[in-house]
Amino acid sequence: MKSNDPTLSRGLLLAFSLPAAMQGFMHAPENLLQGIYAKHAGLSLAALATAMLLTRLFDAVTYPLIGWLSDMTARRSGSRKGWIVLGSGVTAIGLWFLYRPPADVSVAYFTTWFMVTYLGWKLTEIPYSAWGVMLSGDYVQRSRIQLWRGLWTLLGLLMFYVALYIAKAAGYTDDTELSLHNLGLMAVVIVIGVPLLNGWSLYRVPKGEIPPPTTGPRPTMRVQAALLWAAIAGNRPLLHFLGAYAPLMFLMGISTGAQYLFIDTYLGMSKQLAGLLLLMGPSTLLSIPFWGWLAIRYERHRVLAVAVGLYGLLHAGMAFIPPGEAGLIPVALLSTAVVFCIGSNFVIPLAVLGDIADYGRLRYGQDQSGMYASFLSFATKSLTGVGAGISLAALGWFGFDATATEQTARGVFGIKLTYVWLSTIGALIAAPLLWTFPISRARHQQIREELLLRDAALQADKDQVITG
Repeated sequence: MKSNDPTLSRGLLLAFSLPAAMQGFMHAPENLLQGIYAKHAGLSLAALATAMLLTRLFDAVTYPLIGWLSDMTARRSGSRKGWIVLGSGVTAIGLWFLYRPPADVSVAYFTTWFMVTYLGWKLTEIPYSAWGVMLSGDYVQRSRIQLWRGLWTLLGLLMFYVALYIAKAAGYTDDTELSLHNLGLMAVVIVIGVPLLNGWSLYRVPKGEIPPPTTGPRPTMRVQAALLWAAIAGNRPLLHFLGAYAPLMFLMGISTGAQYLFIDTYLGMSKQLAGLLLLMGPSTLLSIPFWGWLAIRYERHRVLAVAVGLYGLLHAGMAFIPPGEAGLIPVALLSTAVVFCIGSNFVIPLAVLGDIADYGRLRYGQDQSGMYASFLSFATKSLTGVGAGISLAALGWFGFDATATEQTARGVFGIKLTYVWLSTIGALIAAPLLWTFPISRARHQQIREELLLRDAALQADKDQVITG
């Protein structure tokens, strides 16, 4: 499909994607942190699960609050960049201490700095997502923006594991294992890279268009709260998408929470883990242009539905991989196929979010991109984290021992249930729901045309007032 908006240059898309590269780098070991702290710091799975759940309760408040404040300040100042500056600083501080804990690290230490890190990520990524939505309202250009962002997110994630091998070659570490020592080395890269790459992006990329409210004079706080509630509870496409996507992210979080222990401990591949994760990188990188091309050519919500369904079918095969060397090739092949499907999540959901934001503004008169972005971030980050915490608690209940070389039958059942079966079932349920998402390409074009007409009329009224 041909774009109706001016084509965004590759240089601008690259500059916009640089913060995503650092986000990928920082988030690479995120869902493995509990397992790393359990194995290398000796913290119990139950205690880490409690810490994770406390952090997610904090998220339930801060996600929508940051989204709302981001929208409010953007309507007043016309920019979301200040939030990204603040979030970059908080993130660098939080990760420095989270990735470089003292020898006598406690659960309280882990909880504190995990919460600080997550606060920094939220302060950065929610406004960043809304900023990407406002760079262009066109169906094709939005897919291009998210394609570039997704590609560089994955490049950043891949570079995290490449950096482990570079550190080993340079003599800074003896191995490439995901240990607390090696996380400390990565923290140095983060505190240098975040201000440099984020700063260049903020300088190079325009702030985007913040649509004017179309509800007349500036409303009171009470009226704003009523409008906000209506824009959430009455946005049928938002509720439809989150109803399918949020439970899936929760169940995939349970799976990712168990991933480290499934591969490292159950399959006995601790020395090969970094290599396996590195092998998944090229597969995911190749998936980004593939899913991005499909999302431009076809209905993107249905492309996402196909990817989710394939993920469910392929991931089920993980339950039949034997421990030890015999399972190395099967786990490598299945993992690369599974992450190829997961690559669609780096491209399509945020483009769909832009369509949802347009629908909300058409119906309720105000841009709520930040709030909608906070819901999507909550689904993809916080619910995933809740799932990871529950995963650890469940594994503890099943008697899975992170330090043992052999597991009981009950422990084996627990690790397969948490890593494989729950997310597989969730994907096969979510796929048909995503297929029936109500905003098609044609419907979005109608929404966009109505918004352009209304914005033009509003601007004409303002011009008449000024000249009159």
